[in-house]
Amino acid sequence: RRYGGIPDAVVGDLDSAAPATLSQTPRERRVCIDADDTGTDLNKVLTYAVGRGVTEAVLVGVTGGRTDHTLWNLSLLKTFDDQLRLHITDDYCHIHLLCPGRAMRFVADIGQRLSLSPLSGPVEDVWTEGLRWPLAGERLTPGERDGISNEVVASPASVRVGGPGDLLLIVQREGGTGEIRLMDPEPRSQ
Repeated sequence: RRYGGIPDAVVGDLDSAAPATLSQTPRERRVCIDADDTGTDLNKVLTYAVGRGVTEAVLVGVTGGRTDHTLWNLSLLKTFDDQLRLHITDDYCHIHLLCPGRAMRFVADIGQRLSLSPLSGPVEDVWTEGLRWPLAGERLTPGERDGISNEVVASPASVRVGGPGDLLLIVQREGGTGEIRLMDPEPRSQ
């Protein structure tokens, strides 16, 4: 409501929903899913959305406050990759996931800062074009070799993951517009 909208549904176990929120949300828009230890409310929301036929979503408000939740929420990009075109945006960046065999071509301002970060373990055979520090079939490994703080020098630019591993493309809001425009997005695997 703070942003002028009314949600289609309020989904989760609702244990942390403010009483005022619940009182202003009609019962037919509340989807209460029993509390359990199988995931966060965001996991339940995405499962609900997929069941309702949603194919694309932008997650906001999922990177602040609790580090444990932030890490879990990043993992949801992988968990729902075959069901949703999903990315995260916050006050500092936009985060996209590239899985093995995927490429992402995009238009961006020259000077746009971005980082490439493995999601969970090494990422093999990473290729880039249009970046200041290009990668040509390289392996990115957490804590050893990264793709942090690169920048666009030619647009369109691209990132491709040829081998195993999941890679986060993190587009910083500082430097350039903080936006990229995806070209020819890859279809989701079925």
